This record gives sequence, structure tokens and C-alpha cells, in this order.
Amino acid sequence: MSSLRATLLGTGTSTGVPVIGCSCTVCTSEDPRDNRLRCSAYIVAETDEGPIHLVIDTGPDLRQQALRYGVEKVDGVLYTHHHFDHIVGVDDLRPYCFSPRTSIPCYANEETADSLRGTHGYIFKDGTYPGIVKLSLHEIDGPFSVGSRYGHNGSVTVIPVPARHGDMDVLGFRIGRFAYLTDVNAVTEESFALLADVEVLILDGLRETPHQTHFTFAEATAVAQRVAARETYFIHMTHTVLHAEMNAQLPEGIQLAYDGLTLYVEGE
Repeated sequence: MSSLRATLLGTGTSTGVPVIGCSCTVCTSEDPRDNRLRCSAYIVAETDEGPIHLVIDTGPDLRQQALRYGVEKVDGVLYTHHHFDHIVGVDDLRPYCFSPRTSIPCYANEETADSLRGTHGYIFKDGTYPGIVKLSLHEIDGPFSVGSRYGHNGSVTVIPVPARHGDMDVLGFRIGRFAYLTDVNAVTEESFALLADVEVLILDGLRETPHQTHFTFAEATAVAQRVAARETYFIHMTHTVLHAEMNAQLPEGIQLAYDGLTLYVEGE
């Protein structure tokens, strides 16, 4: 892989921001960085043979995100976990199966794969519904490769990074020197080792006050400083977080992300 481009399609918590019916300072902010769709990312990894296009999570805003930020091709989908705000937009992948008419591989841990078979059995179990989106589900427990659906032989290696989201096993993902971990509140020693030499880290940072399944900004900062990436960006923020105000308080090299932020990472 020669380089990677990552676009953050959404950086908000499960309600999105503005929150429906809320008139707080953040929800009524005129700063576009305070408008946060649900978390998802689009990765374009350049190989010698051609680009590989990856989507991380398919939340309820996927169609809007794809149109807004130009998600034109999808070679594979990486699932962090099976909560509603990370899977429910899966049907919006259907246009990517119009051409080429090949299935899109979806990668998930065992728990998420089992959940997808239950919530979206018409896709992942029986496949009988007319006009169904063509997806293939792959359970992962270690590094794997994703190839192109668009006529070239390039591929990229993806390294799952196990973490905890309360009592749930979730996955972050490392691609080259880029890593993405949302919805986490614990990282193991083994996973810290998998993050060695990462240049750009995307990391869960919900808010300042404690939460039982997400990192606070202080906790996320401690993780970020241990990983010591060149750049770290927090995602999954609530409507208690005013971008300009909070961003000014973060240490050097750590920032709040925002929807549409595009990052570039050189290959290894």
C-alpha cells in the first residue's frame, strides 16, 4: 500500500447532533463542526494495482454520508460491533451492487456476525428477498486481506484491534499506519502492541464526564499519549461537546474530529 485517504463520514454519538427536540448551545450552534452524523468512515487505500475502497460501519446516516462525501465505490465493509447506530444502514449498500454485480464482503467478529444474521436474516441468512443487497459475511479473528471488486488484483491487509465496549467485545481496525477505534472504554496490552507505530489514530472520546461504555476525554487522552501517533482525533462526541471550546483544551497532537474531515497517511 503506497498511501491511504480516510474520510470521517460521521463523528457523533448514537443520537447524532443536533439531538431531536434539543435547543442546547451545541444543538443550535452555527459551527458546522458541531453537526455530527453517526460514526462511519470511508477509506481509500492506494496499491500498485489500484485503489481499495472500505467502509467502516453502516449506520443510519449512510445514504446521506455517501452522497455528501462522494463514496463512489465499496470493496468491503468493516464492522466494529452490532449496535443500531453502526449497522442499521446496511441496505444502503445496495447501489454498490448494481455494477459490478458481485457481492460485497463484510467483516465482523463472531458476536456481530451472529447479530447481523438475526437482524438482517433476509440478507445474511436466507437471501430470498427480491432485489436484495448482495453481501457476504466473513467472521474474523485475525488479520485478513480485502481485494478489489473493480477489475484489478490489488489488495490491502486489515488488522483487527480487539477492545471492550462495556461488557461487549468490539473491534478497531488498523490499515497501514492508520487505526480506527470507536465505541471503546478499554484497550488491552495486546491491542496496544497492534497499534505500535500508527501515524494517525481515530479514537472514541464521548465527553468529559464518565460513561460506563465509552472513554471520557481524559481517558482517551491517556490512551492517545501511550499510542503516541503523530495525530489523534476523537470521535463519537455527544451534544455536551462544543467543538471550538473543547478542541482548544486538548493537548498538542490531539484534536476533536468533525464530519467530512479527510486525513492522508503514507504507506509503510
